[in-house]
Amino acid sequence: MGGVAAGNADEEEEGEVEEEGEEVPLRQSHDFEMQMGITDWWMISTTLGTTVPAGFNWQVDSVELETQFQLIKRHGNGIALSFATGYGWATQPETANEVEFGPIAEFAVGKFLLTTNTFFSRQMGEFAETDGLGFEYGWRAEYDFAKHWGVGVEMFGEIEDLSNAGSFNDQEHSIGPTLFWQPGGGEEDEEAGDVGEGDDDAKGKTPEPAQTEFSMNVGYQFGLTDVTSDGALKFQGSLAF
Repeated sequence: MGGVAAGNADEEEEGEVEEEGEEVPLRQSHDFEMQMGITDWWMISTTLGTTVPAGFNWQVDSVELETQFQLIKRHGNGIALSFATGYGWATQPETANEVEFGPIAEFAVGKFLLTTNTFFSRQMGEFAETDGLGFEYGWRAEYDFAKHWGVGVEMFGEIEDLSNAGSFNDQEHSIGPTLFWQPGGGEEDEEAGDVGEGDDDAKGKTPEPAQTEFSMNVGYQFGLTDVTSDGALKFQGSLAF
């Protein structure tokens, strides 16, 4: 989660110009996350959210603490379900803190894995700009076409205030292809035949101690609305041990 920047202008007209400028200047964003499994059904994590706005240096926007509880564990094919809740502290001036909660679900059949994240959020503190709940979602459909390789589609979106959502074109939505590479996993993993087990390891959900494992994915997101960037390169890497 990241804090939502608050407009800061002396006059309303100037504030509108600044808000329009805020839609374009973000050149990069980076999240650095550490997860630790406390039990086979309980995980905690901390995330450092950073951005690089156009014309500015790298800055830290938020620090988040999250806890995740596994309700249904998946062994091979089937369904997995977890519930996560977290609190993010904004580090930039006049920016609201944020609380977030929602389910994380997986559905696996053969070499196909579908993952969905649906979170509700609420801005907290004196700099909160919305009174109602916000909504964020992300889903990933992945197909493993070869050993250690997969291809898929990902979609992300956000509605800052459900009570004043506006039209679809006023919301952030993007979609695009993704390539997955997971070099980890040995003969034992091949014999087990558990689909997506390495992905669970990366998320810290697997209770059994595992060997060090690295995975990464790279993709491109195409903006679907006027307020979303026309295109964005996405990279994600994880190291589990």
